[in-house]
Parts: sequence; C-alpha cells; structure tokens
Amino acid sequence: MCAENYIKELNIGGVRLENNLMLAPLAGITDYPFRLICRALGAGLTVSEMVNVTALTYKSKTIPTLTRRSAGERPFSIQLFGNKPEHFANSVRHIIRNKLSEIIDINMGCPARQVVTSGSGSFLMKEPALARAIIEACVGASEEFGSERVPITVKIRLGWDLNTINAVDYTKMAEDCGASMVTVHARTYSMKFSGTPLYHHVADCKNAVKIPVIVNGDIKLYDSVKNAIDICGADGVMIGRAAMGRIWIFNDILRQAAGKRMLDFSIADVIKLIKLHGRLVGALYSDINGVESFRKQLLWYTKGWYDSAKLRERLKVVKTPDEIDSILDEYLHAIGDIAMQRHKVIGAYDII
Repeated sequence: MCAENYIKELNIGGVRLENNLMLAPLAGITDYPFRLICRALGAGLTVSEMVNVTALTYKSKTIPTLTRRSAGERPFSIQLFGNKPEHFANSVRHIIRNKLSEIIDINMGCPARQVVTSGSGSFLMKEPALARAIIEACVGASEEFGSERVPITVKIRLGWDLNTINAVDYTKMAEDCGASMVTVHARTYSMKFSGTPLYHHVADCKNAVKIPVIVNGDIKLYDSVKNAIDICGADGVMIGRAAMGRIWIFNDILRQAAGKRMLDFSIADVIKLIKLHGRLVGALYSDINGVESFRKQLLWYTKGWYDSAKLRERLKVVKTPDEIDSILDEYLHAIGDIAMQRHKVIGAYDII
C-alpha cells in the first residue's frame, strides 16, 4: 500500500471524516475536554465515553455531561452500551431528536467487569441473537427519522476467547442489519488489553463485508498504523490507550505521514497544555469536582518527568484548576532550564 493511502478521508454512512484516525471511547477519559483537544490536534472522529442506554432512557442527570460537545466537534459519535434493545432504540431516538451526534456507536467490546457482568459490552459477543436485536433496534429507530437519520456503527472484539472467535460472523451480521461501520479490537475478551493484537482476524472481517472496517489495538505511531493496515486492510484505525498522557498523538501521526518530525515538546510546553486541559475540566464540571477524575490524567502527563516524585504526589490530591496551575508553576520554577530542553520521554510511545 502506498504511503499516501494510509491516511485518507473516510465516509461512514454519508458522514465524511477528514481523516481515518479515530479516538476510541474510554470511560472516565474521553470526556468533552479530552475530545476537544484530540479534535484540535488532528483526530478525524471523536467518540464519547460509554453512555448507558437505560440511564439515557430514564434521563439520568449525568447524560448531559456525557454527551456534551463543542460546536466544532463534528462529526461526533456517541457510544451506547446496555442489553435491552428497546432502551437502545429509545436512546437513538433521543440522540437524533436532539441532534446530539452525527454517528451512534454500539458497544459490544468493553471488557470491564462491571459492564460484562451486567450483560453488556463484551458479554454480547456470546449472545448473537441479542446482539442482532440490538443492532436492528438501533438501525430501525434511526430510519424512523428519514433524511435526518444517522449512521449506526458497532464496536466488537474478536470473540469471547481464542476458542470462540466469531468477529467475522458479527461483522457480517452488523452489515446485514444495516450498520454503516464496524470497529474490531484485535483481541478477545479474555485477552483484555494484553497480548499481541491478532490483526489477521480483522483482515477476515474486512474481506467479508463492503462497509468500512476499523482496526483497534496497539496503534501508537505512524509505523503501527501502517503495520496494522498492511496486515488487515482496514479502512482506518482507532486509538485509545496510546492517547492517555500523549493527547497529541493524532498530530504526531499526521506529521509523520506527511514526512515531518513529531512535535518537539519541552516540559514547559506540556505544562501549558495541562493547564488548558485543567481549565476545560473545571468549566465542564462546574457543579461537581471533576478535577478528581482528572488526577489520573495528570499522572499520565507527568510520567517520567525530571525529579517529579514530589510533584506527582501533590497532583494526586489536587481539587481545583487553580491548584493545578500553582503546583505546576512551582515545579517549573524549581527545575529551571531543564524544563526548556526537549523532554526525551515525550514522543517515546514505546513506554505506553
């Protein structure tokens, strides 16, 4: 495959993406501030945190926060999870009626224990009849809106374990039911996030259908984009954990694809970005202490920094954006000239 063909525009059920680099949905991480920065730094599609269809059906007070987006975050996908087809249908209607997103995704791949034990996420890889009913319910609800319908996509894993790989069957089922795209995490539920991704199984999925197939799993830099697409022929890639603490990864991949150097950050540069991120978090969660959920990201950002042990201990307990700014300013002043040198860990994605 020619280099220029790895990064390209992509159409999903009539929705055009500027490029085929997508941010994976990550619970507790891909909120509005995180997505806003990823979008600004090159992501072709951003996806919400998982939204529980039962909570949405009964109008939980957390839903507006989970589905909030900026005017510039278009296209945007909301990912739904649950196990009741009628709740999926109700959720699709609510999203379309309120113009909350241009794409709606169905989660059949989350391996989190609390999700799986509820009969949702990866558990659905063991329940093809229920999985089909859910996809049909979503597509049917979307089609009720005629020209205003939005494409339905599905995110799956290879199967429950290595003895029950059924991703091809699920990909074909999704297409048969009217889904516009399938994303395949190239691991089984039992593998969680460990082990080498089995991209050759994604190739089987791609060869079985005409709709776009996206590959997910261990996409870190442009070389890994090329490697995954070379093996499986996918139409694009979805990036999740590699963006945690390296939120500029989309920009790095696009620059590498264009034959340019990756962004050359100093610690001082990253501190500016962290401050911006913290302010966005504070604004979004003005009614609750959202900074508490941001603490883990502060630790990802500062991983491997020079003499950072005391800094990270303080960041573990911050409560406000002002406190984040103050602590980072003190650290920056203390390390002086070192902060202006290129931080050798930034861009070294092999540590992720």
